[in-house]
Amino acid sequence: MKWREQIFRPKSTVSPKNFRESVGNIAFYAAQHIAQVTRFVLQIFVAIWNMLRGRASLRRIDLKIEIDKAGLRAIPIVCLISFMIGMIMAFVGNMQLKMFGAQIYVAALVAISVVRIMGAIMTGIIMAGRTGAAYAAEIGSMRVNQEIDALQTMGVSPIEFLVLPRVLALTITMPILTIISDIVAIAGGMFVAMTIMNVSMAEYWRMTIDWISFNNFGVGVLHGWLFGWVIAIAGCMCGMRAERTADGIGRATTRAVVAGIVGCVVMTAILTIIFNWLDI
Repeated sequence: MKWREQIFRPKSTVSPKNFRESVGNIAFYAAQHIAQVTRFVLQIFVAIWNMLRGRASLRRIDLKIEIDKAGLRAIPIVCLISFMIGMIMAFVGNMQLKMFGAQIYVAALVAISVVRIMGAIMTGIIMAGRTGAAYAAEIGSMRVNQEIDALQTMGVSPIEFLVLPRVLALTITMPILTIISDIVAIAGGMFVAMTIMNVSMAEYWRMTIDWISFNNFGVGVLHGWLFGWVIAIAGCMCGMRAERTADGIGRATTRAVVAGIVGCVVMTAILTIIFNWLDI
């Protein structure tokens, strides 16, 4: 008879009390994480204020090195991915617009989508996986080796000495990389138009210039600038909070990449709603 009792025994369900406790724990951890992010961002703004007053522990050589790593060395991979994205968008647009006999509008499709949002998003994803992960790994390794503790013992602020150069470097280079990504993606679309659609370079370029507006260009650059802040803050914060183990550095790097990409997507959604409300 025991097997009958096991078959017909009602299945256990989650009690309302346990459900409320789970929701409460999630809300508590979310609020705690938001408070930590807010505190970290405020510390960065304080460091920027100290830098403007000439009192920050920031070396110019560190800023130059970080600009070189986050800017010049990232140009090849940004150009490669952007060129391929431009080719894919032009090819897909040609396949769809061919049914309506409007292949010439491929130039407008590529130009508007790339300049307004796609160039910034692709650059943000690349930099989140490349530079954001590097920031988390570098600062996490310093934390494991107790180098951050040594800085605090000497009275040097880790935020000003380690985080501030990286945040400034990525904030400066991201708009420039976004513009480079836009140009290269348009060149990729032009390559497809010239090889498949038999469109001349002059005609494609004229259509691109006609459809690109200053608002679209400004919106794309603004996205890139904000993405630089999001990626740098995510990478540095995950590195500063990394556990003092080898696995902790790996988890911090993973969190930095995920947080950077998710932050860029969320920022894009917020800015899209704002620009739609402002009719920009």
